[in-house]
Amino acid sequence: MSTPRLRRLSARIDSRVTFALAFAGLLFCAGAQATQADRDKPVNVTANSFAGSQESGKTTFTGNVKIDQGTLHADGNSAIGYFDQNNQVQRVVLTGSPAHMQQTLDDGELVHGAANTIDYTVSQNTVVLTGDATVVQEGKGSFHGARLVYNTDSGQINGEGGTGGQVHMTLQPHPKTSPAAKPASAASTAAPRPASSAMQPAPGVSVPAPASSTHD
Repeated sequence: MSTPRLRRLSARIDSRVTFALAFAGLLFCAGAQATQADRDKPVNVTANSFAGSQESGKTTFTGNVKIDQGTLHADGNSAIGYFDQNNQVQRVVLTGSPAHMQQTLDDGELVHGAANTIDYTVSQNTVVLTGDATVVQEGKGSFHGARLVYNTDSGQINGEGGTGGQVHMTLQPHPKTSPAAKPASAASTAAPRPASSAMQPAPGVSVPAPASSTHD
């Protein structure tokens, strides 16, 4: 039987955990600004072989499949491509062991991921990674779960742990900045005094006075 004190303590712990998770997710997503220009680039798909027709709007690619759109790259063992009436790629579902994807963000950071299946829907700017999915943002953090959804336009990541599973998130701490150098002391910055043109005697050594000159 819980007491009022225990209930208050539990509520405080729950609120702290919820806030910590929400804040950590905010930090990760705020730093992930994807390359906005990628969505305007053409989608290129290459493979060792393919089979399909324009009328069906579906093509199967086999062997060393690669997808390129600007800085976005993905590859896998096989893929199914879906095309519109203008024969433009609308969606590609890659499979591999695992399949891979990567994208360079506007700030120069690299995002890369891997999963058993990578489903890229061009019109929605989303990459869905399913099956032992991992997404890593270099220098900032990583996600691991059964299903991860990465937005190639905004850089936002959503995750699901699957049945009985969890989503794992690791955030890298910001590097510590070096302390500013202390200003040099006045003594060290003072200009050196000019040396006298006359040689100064060493301590304890007397110098005879110059002999007076006589004139006739």
